[in-house]
Amino acid sequence: MASPAQQPVAGDSALRLHTRSGEIQVSGDTLHLPDPDATPVQLAPGPLALMRALMKAQGAVLSREHLLAVLPHCGSEHALEMWVSRLRQALPDPSMVKTVVKRGYRLVV
Repeated sequence: MASPAQQPVAGDSALRLHTRSGEIQVSGDTLHLPDPDATPVQLAPGPLALMRALMKAQGAVLSREHLLAVLPHCGSEHALEMWVSRLRQALPDPSMVKTVVKRGYRLVV
């Protein structure tokens, strides 16, 4: 179980996750990163839904099967891989989304 400092906080459409480097927040379609100098990142609907799922998992690995079940508009493993790729491209640090070989994906917190 995650410590209270790592619990995601959900408000209306906002989602926050406390990480070692600071707070990550998704509000609407915008991702706010811990670095105060970082520009907020606008995400397309697919990568946004993926980011929200990864944030809710708080660093736990989510299998492809699980992600396909919770991301209703994804539809296929190929589409999921495209969403992961687009999310990484949108992030200032693509290594925030880690592939765990033969297991799935996780957010580095």
